[in-house]
Amino acid sequence: MSVSVRVATLPILAAALVTGLASVGHAQATRQTPGFSEDQAKRGAESYQANCALCHGPRLDDGEFAPALKGPAHAAYWRGKTAEDMLNYMNTAMPPSEPGGLGAQAYADIMAFMLQAAGAPPADKPLPTDPAALRGAAPTR
Repeated sequence: MSVSVRVATLPILAAALVTGLASVGHAQATRQTPGFSEDQAKRGAESYQANCALCHGPRLDDGEFAPALKGPAHAAYWRGKTAEDMLNYMNTAMPPSEPGGLGAQAYADIMAFMLQAAGAPPADKPLPTDPAALRGAAPTR
């Protein structure tokens, strides 16, 4: 291949690279939140009030002892992370007095409630209890 042909292909390769990177960024920016059922969000609201509201507040963003679980600060904290990361965190670190003590179903239900409180609409199927099933999904709305 001659030098002039190689030089001529550089702009084409650069454009392809930029287009590819832009589409990756767009895909990350448009990740969808996972689905959850209405019944699951209701169960999550009950579990949340019984186990989380004391620290995070009854409305998820008005607690004295722990950060908000909805709103701009919450979204900023989870930016770049996945719903899998969030559910793993809940399963292994919450509540601080008994990490993992609520069980997988309760954590999934609470996450469904959090998503609903942030404005995500319910779907036909419940949010899965296995964090790996949420790989790539957005953790917040």
